[in-house]
Amino acid sequence: MSLVRTLRILASQRPTTPSRAVATPERVQRRRHGGVPVTWIDEHLAGQGVIVHLHGGSYLEGEKPAHWEWLEEVARRSGTAAAMIHYRLAPRHPFPAAVEDVLHALDAMVEETLLRPGRWILSGDEAGAGLALAVARTLAPSDAPAGLELAAPWADLLPHLAAPTDLGTAARLYAGAVPGENVRLSPLRGDLSGLPPVHLVVGASEPLAGDARRLHTAVQVAGGESALEEIASSGDDRAADGLAVHGRGAAAQEARRAQIVAIRAVLGLDPVRAD
Repeated sequence: MSLVRTLRILASQRPTTPSRAVATPERVQRRRHGGVPVTWIDEHLAGQGVIVHLHGGSYLEGEKPAHWEWLEEVARRSGTAAAMIHYRLAPRHPFPAAVEDVLHALDAMVEETLLRPGRWILSGDEAGAGLALAVARTLAPSDAPAGLELAAPWADLLPHLAAPTDLGTAARLYAGAVPGENVRLSPLRGDLSGLPPVHLVVGASEPLAGDARRLHTAVQVAGGESALEEIASSGDDRAADGLAVHGRGAAAQEARRAQIVAIRAVLGLDPVRAD
C-alpha cells in the first residue's frame, strides 16, 4: 500500500456526522455508549424502531457521505431512528477491536433501553455487513436484533488473505496474525443457526455477490430465514462500490425500496410508508 493511500485511510478514520444537506443539526446527536462513539439521527424515534448501521470500508476506512445519505433516507422512509456506530479501524486497531466496539456499544444501548426487543435492526454494508453477522452470532437471544439488513456482505475473508488485491491488503491488515478461518473474521464459515431473519441486497455484478449467495444458502441450510434481493445494475449505478448504499440510479432505488419494505415488515410497521 502506498504512503499516500495509507495517509488517506488514516485521515478517513475520524468519525463524522451527516452534512446539513442530509440531516439538519437538530436531528443529529453524538453519544458514547459503552465508551464507543455513536451518532444518532432522530433519536426521539427510538421507541418506534432503530436501524443500527455498521459502515463498509474494508475495515480500513470510515463512513463516507454516501453512508449518511443512505442511512438517513432508509431510516426516514422506514419511520425509525438511526444510529451509526463508529467502531475502531485497522491498521491502527486490527481484529478484534471492531467486534469488541460494536458489542460494547450494543450492550450499553440495550441496557439504556434505546434498543428494545423486536424494535431494532442491525444493518451493515460490505465489511460492515460481515461485522454485523459476526456480532449477531454472539448475541444472546434476549439482546438480538429483530433482523439483519445486509448489503453486499463481505462475510469470508479467508479467500482474500493471499490475494494481491485491495481486498487482500485490507484482509491482511484487519486480520493481523489471526487465521482467516476464525469465525469472527469470516462468519460465513461459522454456525449460522439461531440468527434473526436475514435480508440480503446485492447487485448481481458486484464483486461480493458470491458472498451474498453463499450466505443466503448457508442461513437456510442452518434452519434460518433468509431473503436475497439480487438486483441487476444499470449503467448509472456504481455496482462495484455497493449498489444499495453507493448507487445513484434506478437499480439503487429498487434496492433501497426492498430494504425499507423488509425493515418495516420485520419491525411490524405499516408497509405503506415504504412506497
